[in-house]
Amino acid sequence: MAAGAALTTFVDQLVELFNKRSLDLPDGFFTRNTQFLLNGVPFEEMLGRASNDPLVLMLARGPAGYRFTAKAVQHAVPDATLQRGELEEISEGDAQVLTGQCWLSGHYRGAGELAELLISVELRLRGGIVLQARATVDPALLEQLQAARLRP
Repeated sequence: MAAGAALTTFVDQLVELFNKRSLDLPDGFFTRNTQFLLNGVPFEEMLGRASNDPLVLMLARGPAGYRFTAKAVQHAVPDATLQRGELEEISEGDAQVLTGQCWLSGHYRGAGELAELLISVELRLRGGIVLQARATVDPALLEQLQAARLRP
C-alpha cells in the first residue's frame, strides 16, 4: 500500500535537504541507534573494527552515519541530485517497512562522466523512528562512486 503522508513528508524533507547540500535532518527521523546498511553490509563492518566499538558506533549509526555517507556521496558527485519514486509501506507486527527507489544523478568528480545510480531503499521504523536504513546499489556503479571519491 502507498506510504502514509507523514512518512512521505519525512522522506521528501530528507531528499530536499540532500539536494540543497545540507547535512541537516528532519527532526526525530534518525536516532543515535539507527543502523545503516549498504548492499546488506552494516556500516560498522565497513569501518573494519569491532561492531561494538563505541567510536565505530558513533560514526556509523544515527545522524552521524547519515551525514558521513551524504558527505562522501556529495564529494564523489559534486552536483548530485536525488529524486524519489513511489513509496510503499507495509506493517510487520508493531513495525512499519517503507520501500522505494531513488535516483542519484550528477557528474563524477574529476572525470565529468555522467553519474546515474538507481538506489533501492528500505526503512524499518517503529513509532515513526527509523531503526534501520538499507540501500542497495549495483556493485559496479558503487565502485565508480568510490573511485570518484578518491579523485582530486
